[in-house]
Amino acid sequence: MGGTRINTFLNLVKSKDRTLLRILKHLKIAERDGRIFLTVPDPDKREYVENIIRRKLGDPLAKEVVVVSEEKCEEAKYELPTGLSRRFTFDNFVVGEGNKLAYEVALTVSENPGSAYNPFFLYGKVGIGKTHLLQAIGNRCAERGLKVAYRTASDFSEEMVRYIKEGRISEFRDMYREVDVLLIDDVQLLSGKERTQIELFNLFNHLYMKDRQIVLASDRHPKELKDISDRLVSRFEGGVVVEITLDDMTKIEIVKRKLQELRLTVQENIVRLIMESTGPSVREIEGAIKTLKLGGCGALKPRTKTDIETVQETVAIYFGISREEILGNSRSGKVARARRFAMYLCRKVTGASLIEIARAFRRKDHTTVIHNIRKVEEERRKDRKTDYILTFLEKQLKDRV
Repeated sequence: MGGTRINTFLNLVKSKDRTLLRILKHLKIAERDGRIFLTVPDPDKREYVENIIRRKLGDPLAKEVVVVSEEKCEEAKYELPTGLSRRFTFDNFVVGEGNKLAYEVALTVSENPGSAYNPFFLYGKVGIGKTHLLQAIGNRCAERGLKVAYRTASDFSEEMVRYIKEGRISEFRDMYREVDVLLIDDVQLLSGKERTQIELFNLFNHLYMKDRQIVLASDRHPKELKDISDRLVSRFEGGVVVEITLDDMTKIEIVKRKLQELRLTVQENIVRLIMESTGPSVREIEGAIKTLKLGGCGALKPRTKTDIETVQETVAIYFGISREEILGNSRSGKVARARRFAMYLCRKVTGASLIEIARAFRRKDHTTVIHNIRKVEEERRKDRKTDYILTFLEKQLKDRV
């Protein structure tokens, strides 16, 4: 019954309730995959022990403890930690124009896992709510008693490698094949990891055939993923693919809510300062507000130029035209080509959403942006000179954006 984690657990129980400690001493205690397993000799006693632990220790700590009967002991090794954080819910997600569709699809998935929008692929820039929605789906499903596993692609890969080294890859597969909802974040980090891609592909097929829900998130569209097998990308695109963005009105609401959470006064001048000193990222907003709380308004400095503006100016200089010409409606060959290149580089270098790029180029919708980007991609594949120009511009922008 040894083990540092087990001793820590028992000492905690001792500090909370000595009666519970006496009960636990009559049970088998083991640690697997970072969780504490209690084995009761009689299946009828399992629920009784679970209730006592929940009542004495409280829900957060109780969730780290798994109670199994003697006959189910072998199954305990397949228990997976969910990887979920309770602070991410649908209730505290700020909904706006740029993320409304993503929110509605996520909510529908959580209410009908496996039958609505499976798989669900969510993509968008860093720090704008992808992880929040994945975790909200997981939390809602877990509340209903479903087995949920949330992992980043890196965590999934590292976990797989560990099981391979320990000669337990079959156990790894069995664990994940038991989940009802699989949530994989930062899918772009699968790039180049061939063995992980093979395992995920096989797991994907197994879960999909059993109508288990699969949700994936990435910083880019499946078609833009690099060094990931075509068959896996094809699976990602087999359900619904939704882009999430952060528009200004939603950003304002997030700023106000974050100020309230840190018990700071919501004043228009402060909101404006935070808006001016941050980009379209919730994490950046949170960092700015913490800085504000520590150092006051003087600690925040307005952003002087956006990444998209930097791309537009760099391309304009290369083509010997003005930025205003790129933003205008001129259809002359030189200006139109510069505009296409600028849109392509905004997407590739800054990772800006299609909607953001459309607005930055004063376009009514993002279909023009999609058309121009695809045209440049095709031209780059076929023409060596185009590829050379774009490579040159990318190198120039690397240190500026």
